Amino acid sequence: MNTHLLLHIIGFYLLVAAGETINGIIRTVYLNKRLGIRTAKRVSLLPALLLCLGICYFYVPLLGLTSDTGHLILGASLSVFMLIFDIVLGRCVMKASWPAILNEFNILNGNLLGLGVIVMALCPLLASKLPRGAW
Repeated sequence: MNTHLLLHIIGFYLLVAAGETINGIIRTVYLNKRLGIRTAKRVSLLPALLLCLGICYFYVPLLGLTSDTGHLILGASLSVFMLIFDIVLGRCVMKASWPAILNEFNILNGNLLGLGVIVMALCPLLASKLPRGAW
């Protein structure tokens, strides 16, 4: 892997992280008050994944991946990055305790962050399968 590709991949990670952070802020500021925290977390999962899919649709072709395996590896690495990003954001910025952070990934408590991170791994592959029309 050359430096140019690595920088593009890091840029991709940061773009997705920025989008997902904005989605989380919107959920916290607007949806939590109107829908309740539990419902807001469920509702915001779809826009978060659609945002990731949209970023992948426009950005991943720039990486020049040609195989499904390459797209899946990129998606898996994105999910690992986002997992680490969410934990660091929770601990360092929001000063959350470890139990609170781990609870965010607990599907049994209605928290879908863990599911979102798993499904996010498929976004580069799914985006590569979408038709590319004349825009």
